[in-house]
Amino acid sequence: MVSNVSIAALPLSLQEMADALGVAIVLKLIAAYGGAEISFPKHPDDSHPILLALGKDDGKALCAYLAGELIYVPHMRPRKSARMDVLALQDEGKQRREIARMLGISQRHVRRVANKPETPNQFKLFED
Repeated sequence: MVSNVSIAALPLSLQEMADALGVAIVLKLIAAYGGAEISFPKHPDDSHPILLALGKDDGKALCAYLAGELIYVPHMRPRKSARMDVLALQDEGKQRREIARMLGISQRHVRRVANKPETPNQFKLFED
């Protein structure tokens, strides 16, 4: 992530958080959990994944700010077609949250791609 990002350049859903806690914390959150839905505990212990990913002070500040909430963290990466990758990773037995993090896309997009049926009248460019 670029460290000189302004609040206005962030997704609308994170701008208020950046104003309250600082852009640096929001960028850490995006880097660690972009594309995922995250639940924030009211009282995390020191071994909680959010505290480990963001650092103890930043993680506790974020958990205090979002106590008990579930939010979607945008990933801020450019769009790309990921259908083949999603389906291949799903066939390997990967969980959708893991696929989203591996490919840098949202869990919602993984779910949409995985649940979308193939178009029967569309020719394949490559053989399997």
